[in-house]
Amino acid sequence: MARKREEKKGEEGKSKELKIVTVQVVTPEKVMQNRRQMSLLYIIDALGPLHERSLTEVAYVIQDKGLDLGYDFRKVGNNIYSQSLKNDLVTLMYVGFLETEPGLYRKLKTTSQGKTALEKGGAPQGVADFIKAHFEELRNRVSLVDAEIDKEIRDRARLVSRPRRRPGF
Repeated sequence: MARKREEKKGEEGKSKELKIVTVQVVTPEKVMQNRRQMSLLYIIDALGPLHERSLTEVAYVIQDKGLDLGYDFRKVGNNIYSQSLKNDLVTLMYVGFLETEPGLYRKLKTTSQGKTALEKGGAPQGVADFIKAHFEELRNRVSLVDAEIDKEIRDRARLVSRPRRRPGF
C-alpha cells in the first residue's frame, strides 16, 4: 500500500499535525481489467489446486503451444522461472482472489472472491478455449510436477524429523 502524507497548517503556517493515510494501490477492479492476471486466475481455477512451480510450467507450455499469456520465462537449472508471473501471483493473493492451502504442501487455489471475479469478468478471450482443448495434457503435466514437488517436500520433512544417532552409543 502506498502512503500519502497530509499536513495541516497552523495559524503561523507551521505544520502541527501529521496524518498518514493508506491508499490501496491494487484494487480488485484493476485486477479484473488485467488480461494477464485474469488468465492466470482462470488457469488456476480450471486445473485445481497446484504448486507455484507447476503453474509456471503450465504457463510456459501454454505459451510454447502458441497462446501468448504475456510472460517472459527464464531457465534456471532444470526449472523455469518468470518474475512477472510471480508478481501477478502476489497481486492475486493481495486482492484475495487466490490463497494457499494450509499445511505442508501449500498449493495455490482460487477463493470464492476469485470465482466471483471470474464469473463477472469471464476468462480472457481464447484462454478458456485453449484450456478446454488441451485440458488432459495440461492436467497430466500438473499432476506430474505436483507429485515431484510433494515427494521433495515429504523427503525434506522426513530428514528434519528423523532423530540423529550419536556414533558409538
